[in-house]
Amino acid sequence: MLEVIYYINSETNISQIRESLLNIKKESVKAKINAIIVHVAENNGRTSAIIIKNIRGYHFSEIRVKVSKNLYRILYFIWKNKKLVLLHLFIKRENEVTPAKELLIAEEKYNDFINNLKIYD
Repeated sequence: MLEVIYYINSETNISQIRESLLNIKKESVKAKINAIIVHVAENNGRTSAIIIKNIRGYHFSEIRVKVSKNLYRILYFIWKNKKLVLLHLFIKRENEVTPAKELLIAEEKYNDFINNLKIYD
């Protein structure tokens, strides 16, 4: 099982993704998202293509959680086959293309993680 790690911004020492997950208003949605994160961690990042998807050209993949017509997207990567690092959360409508700005945000967070590993020791 992978250990779940929440990205922490090296400049502010804030985990925006953790705050975003905690601020989801509906408890049922929050519970569903958390259950899927645990499922992915328990299966070492290997699970159904309905739940996870690789993103070509980036260092991360996405966990997809469907709630009504919305998709909660959690961009993540696996670090050293031990940690499931959650980078970024955003919501998009079903069948919409993933906005490039969301991918750029996650890429910046990935690079910040790699350049500041001491935060996670």
